[in-house]
Amino acid sequence: MHYEQQKAMRQELNERIPPAAMGDPQNELRHVVSSHRISGKTFDQSVALAITVISKRHPQFTPRILPPR
Repeated sequence: MHYEQQKAMRQELNERIPPAAMGDPQNELRHVVSSHRISGKTFDQSVALAITVISKRHPQFTPRILPPR
C-alpha cells in the first residue's frame, strides 16, 4: 500500500472516529476499522463490520462516529 493512501486513511480515521482514553472500546473500534480499511473495504463497510464485532464484546457500547467533512 502506498504511503499516500495510508496517510489519507489514517487522516480519515482520525477525523471520523476520534480516539478515546486507554482501554475504551472506541479505540478497539478504531483498530478494527483500520484493519478492514487496509484489507480493501470502504470506510462504511469497515465501520459496519467493526460495530458488529465490538457490539458482541461490549453490548452497551455506543460508537462515536462523526460525519464526513
